[in-house]
Amino acid sequence: MNFHSWFFGFFLILVYALYLSFRRQGQNRLLLVASYFFYSAWDCRFLLLIFITSVTDYFCGLKIAQSKEKKTRKAYLLLSAGVNLSILFTFKYFNFFLENFYALIALFHIEMQAPVWNIILPVGISFYTFQSMSYTIDVYRNQCKPTRNFLDYALFVSFFPQLVAGPIERARNLLPQLLSPRILQRKQISEGLFLIYWGLFKKLFIADNLDDFLFFLGSKGTAGAEEGGALVLVSAYGYLMQLYCDFSAYSDIARGVAKLFGIEIMDNFNAPFFASNIQEVWARWHISLTTWIRDYLYYPLALLRVRKRHIPPKAVIVITFVIMGLWHGAAWNYILWGLYHGLALAVYASIAPWIKRRRFSSAPRLLRILIRALSVTFTFHISVIGILLFQAESLEQILVWFSCLLTRFSIPPGTMELFSLVILYTLPLWIFDFLLYRYKSLERLFQFPAVARYCFLYITFFLLMLYGSKAKSSFIYFQF
Repeated sequence: MNFHSWFFGFFLILVYALYLSFRRQGQNRLLLVASYFFYSAWDCRFLLLIFITSVTDYFCGLKIAQSKEKKTRKAYLLLSAGVNLSILFTFKYFNFFLENFYALIALFHIEMQAPVWNIILPVGISFYTFQSMSYTIDVYRNQCKPTRNFLDYALFVSFFPQLVAGPIERARNLLPQLLSPRILQRKQISEGLFLIYWGLFKKLFIADNLDDFLFFLGSKGTAGAEEGGALVLVSAYGYLMQLYCDFSAYSDIARGVAKLFGIEIMDNFNAPFFASNIQEVWARWHISLTTWIRDYLYYPLALLRVRKRHIPPKAVIVITFVIMGLWHGAAWNYILWGLYHGLALAVYASIAPWIKRRRFSSAPRLLRILIRALSVTFTFHISVIGILLFQAESLEQILVWFSCLLTRFSIPPGTMELFSLVILYTLPLWIFDFLLYRYKSLERLFQFPAVARYCFLYITFFLLMLYGSKAKSSFIYFQF
């Protein structure tokens, strides 16, 4: 059930009308039924996986809290992690590792035919698995109290606005809101409606239109040796903007829908293209995943001792980002994408102390603005190069694209037309994200003069109605 479908609109109106007529306990039961119905619209067979995850982590959370012995607590934590990761591995990574195992043994001239298993990837499995795992880990760390009510916990795992593509919520943020009475406020409702509208605009006007133009001019997924480096570069601009608008659109709509129910979920993006270094990019992009990886993977690895020594911090960065790449998909291009960003962060960690010692803050204002602009531009292009790894369908295609950029750079016909379209369709985004970056919060933007706010809404609504894509394509991150 896509957020931008008429079916979801009718579904939301019906659920919301019923929601307003119930008290908290009834509201939670309604939201649980609605969440299971929402997910079953994709494939009802996979509801069993969500149920198994919910039962396992609910049970393990209670046992961890009740036990005082460290070994017992750790055993239930490992049980929770084992069940969750086994399900995730089976459905998402089994075929990938099996194929690569047979490719490896073929190098030793051992000829075996790899069996093909037709395994369907359940939508949203990476998101709700990580969300549920964080609960048992937090209970184990005494950072969260377990809930005694299974139905409330099941709602935490399956809350439909963010079930399929995040944000990946933490129990200590979402569960207390589900367990306490919710009072709807006018401000919360108005912000929620705006986020839904803005998300639909980013999806239908920017992301889906870019997708159409990239297929037409950029030969998305089929770039060959005859294509010039300029076209590859401009297509990479378009790919990156499309991915950002598509994914952040889902997150905005999810936040907006949750606000209508009086529930606050975390902001997953914060103007990442105005970051001045790669570390800042990851503090602003897919925030729920990067903070999850930081808290539950990076910190434990940093404390791990191998032969009585800690793993070097930069190696930990690279390892965690390789795993983050693998989280996105069972393919080598995602692993290379994670490795690329891990190495970029490790390099930045090495030079960051030197940059801080330069004391650019004491430079003249004009020079500081210039330095900042150059830093933002350079950082943006780090992400642009990375998106080629993320978008590629094969290692051969990666080599072709980089060959076009580095050794056969030319400007073929259609390049400037594509560049103009990318600029034209993303201009509203750049304006909005700059204001968000400048004023820090959506609440501050709501305090702009009424004339400015209504002009923005009128122009974007006009563009959406006249030029919004009618394709109704699914959100990109559903595949992860």
